Amino acid sequence: MHSSTSQPAVTGATADRLTRATPDRPTTPVPGWRLNFVAGFVPLAAGLTTLLTTWIGVARASSAWWTGVGTLDFSYSSLSRAGLDAPAWVQLSGSVGGVNIVAGAVAVIVVARFGLRGGQRWAWWVLAFCFAWVGLHDATMATRFFTATGQPVLVLPYTYCVLMLVGLLRSRRGVFAAPVATATPESTSRRPA
Repeated sequence: MHSSTSQPAVTGATADRLTRATPDRPTTPVPGWRLNFVAGFVPLAAGLTTLLTTWIGVARASSAWWTGVGTLDFSYSSLSRAGLDAPAWVQLSGSVGGVNIVAGAVAVIVVARFGLRGGQRWAWWVLAFCFAWVGLHDATMATRFFTATGQPVLVLPYTYCVLMLVGLLRSRRGVFAAPVATATPESTSRRPA
């Protein structure tokens, strides 16, 4: 038994609309996307620095812990005085944290370049999440770290936050503006006289 469903034939202006590319958004990049793109390189540098300083701290266990901008008043070998698990915890936190910061940075770079640049709303929302969840948290914790240690690591999170916020604000209009109506030759030729 042969079952067939009939599909209506697509003709005229409908077929032309289906086959001809008519973008909903302008083909020019959304203003501000580059700021978000560049912002992604800030946590990339921070994450790589976190990984590097963790590995150096473990490799040079008796030297003062280096943060990339200065040293702290402990070494990897002295952490065991805080508890036998303290050295393993610091190594885990530094390595996992550094890798995750790098991964988040790459995500921001990719989303800004391939999503926000083209005016994709989902990309704007992903980057807004990265600003609010990651950026503001990191800026808050880096400020607390600076207050406790005097180490100016807060420069990177604040740089990231400023670039992200300005990029999001500048791109908002281009992303959330109503789609531009495009006239097709068929629609202009069928106007009543």
